[in-house]
Amino acid sequence: MKKTKETAASVWDWTLVVLPFTAFITFIVTLTACNLVSNYVPSGGNLLQISHIGSGNAYVYFIAGVVMLVPQVIAIIIGRLQFLLETQAIINKILLYIIHIITLIPFIFMIIVALVSRGQRYDAQLVGTYGIFGSIALYCFIHTIAVFYLYIRRATGSQYSEVTLSIWFLVCSLLLVIFFVVWLNTNSVITGYIAAATPFLYFLGFVRQFWARARSRKRYAAVSRVSKILNG
Repeated sequence: MKKTKETAASVWDWTLVVLPFTAFITFIVTLTACNLVSNYVPSGGNLLQISHIGSGNAYVYFIAGVVMLVPQVIAIIIGRLQFLLETQAIINKILLYIIHIITLIPFIFMIIVALVSRGQRYDAQLVGTYGIFGSIALYCFIHTIAVFYLYIRRATGSQYSEVTLSIWFLVCSLLLVIFFVVWLNTNSVITGYIAAATPFLYFLGFVRQFWARARSRKRYAAVSRVSKILNG
Protein backbone atom coordinates (compact mmCIF):
# COMPACT_ATOMS: atom_id res chain seq x y z
CA MET A 1 0.00 0.00 0.00
CA LYS A 2 2.82 2.38 0.90
CA LYS A 3 4.62 1.55 -2.33
CA THR A 4 1.44 2.28 -4.31
CA LYS A 5 1.13 5.69 -2.65
CA GLU A 6 4.78 6.46 -3.40
CA THR A 7 4.29 5.46 -7.03
CA ALA A 8 1.15 7.59 -7.35
CA ALA A 9 2.95 10.57 -5.77
CA SER A 10 5.88 10.13 -8.14
CA VAL A 11 3.58 9.95 -11.18
CA TRP A 12 1.79 13.10 -10.00
CA ASP A 13 5.07 14.97 -9.51
CA TRP A 14 6.43 14.11 -12.96
CA THR A 15 3.06 14.82 -14.58
CA LEU A 16 3.21 18.34 -13.12
CA VAL A 17 6.61 18.83 -14.76
CA VAL A 18 5.09 18.11 -18.18
CA LEU A 19 1.66 19.77 -17.85
CA PRO A 20 2.71 23.44 -18.34
CA PHE A 21 4.17 22.43 -21.72
CA THR A 22 1.18 20.31 -22.79
CA ALA A 23 -1.22 23.08 -21.74
CA PHE A 24 0.67 25.59 -23.88
CA ILE A 25 0.66 23.18 -26.83
CA THR A 26 -3.08 22.51 -26.37
CA PHE A 27 -3.73 26.27 -26.45
CA ILE A 28 -1.69 26.76 -29.66
CA VAL A 29 -3.30 23.76 -31.40
CA THR A 30 -6.81 24.94 -30.44
CA LEU A 31 -6.09 28.46 -31.67
CA THR A 32 -4.71 27.14 -34.96
CA ALA A 33 -7.54 24.66 -35.53
CA CYS A 34 -10.23 27.27 -34.88
CA ASN A 35 -8.66 29.65 -37.39
CA LEU A 36 -8.34 26.95 -40.03
CA VAL A 37 -11.94 25.70 -39.92
CA SER A 38 -13.99 28.76 -38.96
CA ASN A 39 -16.35 30.17 -41.57
CA TYR A 40 -16.71 33.40 -39.60
CA VAL A 41 -15.26 36.25 -41.63
CA PRO A 42 -13.09 38.54 -39.48
CA SER A 43 -13.51 42.26 -40.05
CA GLY A 44 -9.84 43.09 -39.75
CA GLY A 45 -7.99 40.34 -41.58
CA ASN A 46 -7.72 36.59 -41.97
CA LEU A 47 -7.36 35.72 -38.29
CA LEU A 48 -10.15 35.47 -35.74
CA GLN A 49 -10.23 37.88 -32.83
CA ILE A 50 -9.48 36.04 -29.59
CA SER A 51 -12.99 36.93 -28.41
CA HIS A 52 -14.50 35.23 -31.51
CA ILE A 53 -12.26 32.17 -31.52
CA GLY A 54 -15.21 29.79 -31.12
CA SER A 55 -17.35 31.35 -33.84
CA GLY A 56 -18.89 29.54 -36.78
CA ASN A 57 -17.55 26.10 -37.67
CA ALA A 58 -14.78 26.52 -35.07
CA TYR A 59 -17.23 26.00 -32.20
CA VAL A 60 -16.68 22.23 -31.91
CA TYR A 61 -12.90 22.65 -32.01
CA PHE A 62 -13.08 25.43 -29.44
CA ILE A 63 -15.14 23.26 -27.07
CA ALA A 64 -12.75 20.31 -27.59
CA GLY A 65 -9.81 22.58 -26.78
CA VAL A 66 -11.50 23.91 -23.64
CA VAL A 67 -12.36 20.37 -22.48
CA MET A 68 -8.71 19.32 -22.86
CA LEU A 69 -7.23 22.54 -21.49
CA VAL A 70 -9.27 23.06 -18.32
CA PRO A 71 -8.22 19.82 -16.51
CA GLN A 72 -4.57 20.55 -17.31
CA VAL A 73 -4.73 24.08 -15.91
CA ILE A 74 -6.62 22.93 -12.80
CA ALA A 75 -3.97 20.25 -12.19
CA ILE A 76 -1.19 22.85 -12.58
CA ILE A 77 -2.86 25.18 -10.08
CA ILE A 78 -3.46 22.35 -7.59
CA GLY A 79 0.17 21.29 -7.97
CA ARG A 80 1.36 24.85 -7.38
CA LEU A 81 -0.81 25.20 -4.28
CA GLN A 82 0.45 21.87 -2.99
CA PHE A 83 4.06 22.95 -3.60
CA LEU A 84 3.62 26.23 -1.71
CA LEU A 85 1.93 24.49 1.21
CA GLU A 86 4.78 21.98 1.46
CA THR A 87 7.78 24.26 1.00
CA GLN A 88 7.04 27.35 3.08
CA ALA A 89 5.35 28.36 6.33
CA ILE A 90 5.57 32.14 5.98
CA ILE A 91 2.31 32.78 4.11
CA ASN A 92 -0.84 31.62 5.87
CA LYS A 93 -2.39 28.49 4.35
CA ILE A 94 -5.89 30.00 4.24
CA LEU A 95 -4.52 32.94 2.22
CA LEU A 96 -2.85 30.53 -0.20
CA TYR A 97 -6.13 28.68 -0.69
CA ILE A 98 -7.93 31.97 -1.38
CA ILE A 99 -5.28 33.05 -3.90
CA HIS A 100 -5.61 29.82 -5.84
CA ILE A 101 -9.41 29.73 -5.67
CA ILE A 102 -9.26 32.92 -7.77
CA THR A 103 -8.15 30.70 -10.66
CA LEU A 104 -11.61 29.12 -10.73
CA ILE A 105 -13.11 32.44 -11.87
CA PRO A 106 -11.65 32.27 -15.43
CA PHE A 107 -13.29 28.88 -15.92
CA ILE A 108 -16.70 30.40 -15.14
CA PHE A 109 -16.15 33.02 -17.82
CA MET A 110 -14.75 30.36 -20.16
CA ILE A 111 -18.01 28.42 -19.81
CA ILE A 112 -19.93 31.62 -20.61
CA VAL A 113 -17.86 32.11 -23.77
CA ALA A 114 -18.37 28.46 -24.74
CA LEU A 115 -22.14 28.69 -24.27
CA VAL A 116 -22.65 31.94 -26.18
CA SER A 117 -20.23 31.25 -29.04
CA ARG A 118 -22.70 28.90 -30.71
CA GLY A 119 -25.31 31.63 -30.85
CA GLN A 120 -22.96 34.25 -32.36
CA ARG A 121 -23.63 36.57 -29.40
CA TYR A 122 -20.46 38.60 -29.74
CA ASP A 123 -21.17 41.07 -26.92
CA ALA A 124 -21.49 38.19 -24.47
CA GLN A 125 -18.33 36.63 -25.91
CA LEU A 126 -16.50 39.90 -25.33
CA VAL A 127 -17.68 40.10 -21.71
CA GLY A 128 -16.56 36.51 -21.15
CA THR A 129 -13.17 37.25 -22.71
CA TYR A 130 -12.71 40.33 -20.48
CA GLY A 131 -13.60 38.20 -17.47
CA ILE A 132 -11.06 35.53 -18.38
CA PHE A 133 -8.23 38.04 -18.91
CA GLY A 134 -9.12 40.08 -15.82
CA SER A 135 -9.33 37.15 -13.41
CA ILE A 136 -6.17 35.50 -14.74
CA ALA A 137 -4.29 38.79 -14.48
CA LEU A 138 -5.52 39.15 -10.90
CA TYR A 139 -4.20 35.69 -9.99
CA CYS A 140 -0.86 36.33 -11.73
CA PHE A 141 -0.25 39.60 -9.89
CA ILE A 142 -1.30 38.26 -6.46
CA HIS A 143 0.79 35.12 -6.92
CA THR A 144 3.76 37.23 -8.07
CA ILE A 145 3.48 39.41 -4.96
CA ALA A 146 3.44 36.25 -2.82
CA VAL A 147 6.57 34.90 -4.55
CA PHE A 148 8.42 38.22 -4.11
CA TYR A 149 7.41 38.22 -0.44
CA LEU A 150 8.84 34.72 -0.04
CA TYR A 151 12.02 35.88 -1.75
CA ILE A 152 12.35 38.83 0.66
CA ARG A 153 11.77 36.52 3.66
CA ARG A 154 13.88 33.74 2.18
CA ALA A 155 16.36 31.52 3.97
CA THR A 156 19.69 30.89 2.26
CA GLY A 157 19.50 27.86 -0.02
CA SER A 158 15.71 27.68 0.14
CA GLN A 159 13.39 27.15 -2.83
CA TYR A 160 12.81 30.91 -2.91
CA SER A 161 16.38 32.18 -2.57
CA GLU A 162 16.73 33.07 -6.28
CA VAL A 163 15.13 36.16 -7.77
CA THR A 164 14.98 34.78 -11.33
CA LEU A 165 11.56 33.16 -10.99
CA SER A 166 10.11 36.23 -9.28
CA ILE A 167 11.25 38.38 -12.20
CA TRP A 168 9.82 35.85 -14.69
CA PHE A 169 6.42 35.98 -13.00
CA LEU A 170 6.48 39.78 -12.85
CA VAL A 171 7.44 40.15 -16.53
CA CYS A 172 4.68 37.72 -17.62
CA SER A 173 2.11 39.58 -15.50
CA LEU A 174 3.09 42.93 -16.98
CA LEU A 175 3.08 41.55 -20.53
CA LEU A 176 -0.40 40.14 -19.98
CA VAL A 177 -1.76 43.52 -18.93
CA ILE A 178 0.17 45.50 -21.57
CA PHE A 179 -0.89 43.33 -24.52
CA PHE A 180 -4.47 43.12 -23.25
CA VAL A 181 -4.70 46.93 -23.02
CA VAL A 182 -3.13 47.28 -26.47
CA TRP A 183 -5.65 44.77 -27.85
CA LEU A 184 -8.54 46.71 -26.31
CA ASN A 185 -7.37 49.97 -27.86
CA THR A 186 -6.17 48.76 -31.27
CA ASN A 187 -8.24 45.59 -31.84
CA SER A 188 -5.02 43.98 -33.10
CA VAL A 189 -5.49 40.23 -33.47
CA ILE A 190 -1.84 39.39 -32.74
CA THR A 191 -1.73 41.35 -29.47
CA GLY A 192 -4.89 39.52 -28.38
CA TYR A 193 -3.23 36.18 -29.08
CA ILE A 194 -0.07 37.19 -27.21
CA ALA A 195 -2.14 38.33 -24.21
CA ALA A 196 -3.99 35.00 -24.23
CA ALA A 197 -0.72 33.04 -24.46
CA THR A 198 1.02 34.93 -21.64
CA PRO A 199 -0.62 32.99 -18.74
CA PHE A 200 0.75 29.76 -20.23
CA LEU A 201 4.23 31.33 -20.28
CA TYR A 202 3.59 32.26 -16.64
CA PHE A 203 2.84 28.61 -15.81
CA LEU A 204 6.15 27.55 -17.38
CA GLY A 205 7.78 29.31 -14.43
CA PHE A 206 6.43 26.53 -12.19
CA VAL A 207 8.36 23.81 -14.04
CA ARG A 208 11.71 24.30 -12.33
CA GLN A 209 10.28 23.86 -8.83
CA PHE A 210 8.02 20.99 -9.95
CA TRP A 211 11.15 19.31 -11.36
CA ALA A 212 13.09 19.88 -8.13
CA ARG A 213 10.29 18.35 -6.04
CA ALA A 214 9.96 15.33 -8.34
CA ARG A 215 13.72 14.67 -8.13
CA SER A 216 13.84 15.14 -4.36
CA ARG A 217 10.98 12.67 -3.89
CA LYS A 218 12.79 10.19 -6.12
CA ARG A 219 16.00 10.55 -4.07
CA TYR A 220 14.04 10.19 -0.83
CA ALA A 221 12.41 6.99 -2.08
CA ALA A 222 15.80 5.58 -3.10
CA VAL A 223 17.33 6.39 0.30
CA SER A 224 14.35 4.81 2.07
CA ARG A 225 14.76 1.58 0.07
CA VAL A 226 18.49 1.39 0.82
CA SER A 227 17.86 2.08 4.51
CA LYS A 228 15.21 -0.65 4.62
CA ILE A 229 17.61 -3.15 3.02
CA LEU A 230 20.45 -2.29 5.42
CA ASN A 231 18.17 -2.59 8.44
CA GLY A 232 17.08 -6.02 7.30
